[in-house]
Amino acid sequence: MSVNDTSTNPAGGHLAAKALQAKEALLTLQPKAQHQKAELFTLLYPTIVELLNKHVSQKAILDMLQTQGLKLHPSRFKGLMAAHAMAARSSQDHRSDEEGTA
Repeated sequence: MSVNDTSTNPAGGHLAAKALQAKEALLTLQPKAQHQKAELFTLLYPTIVELLNKHVSQKAILDMLQTQGLKLHPSRFKGLMAAHAMAARSSQDHRSDEEGTA
């Protein structure tokens, strides 16, 4: 073993330890609250649609969401509903196109 091999190894070990520490620190970061709300809304969207179809009021839904930690302004709620409805229609149209060509 040469002298150069032993002198670079401790520095490499230190660098690896520093990289591991940085990685662990990065993994503690959380998405922005806005993104977390959008993800939660996406998971709840089918239930919300079901409730609206049963004529449960938007206000009652928003109140319940707020008690569960998902506070949304009515305009934000409407925007999310519209975006999810558009995505669902687009997905359904895409599936119909695939079935037509199959």
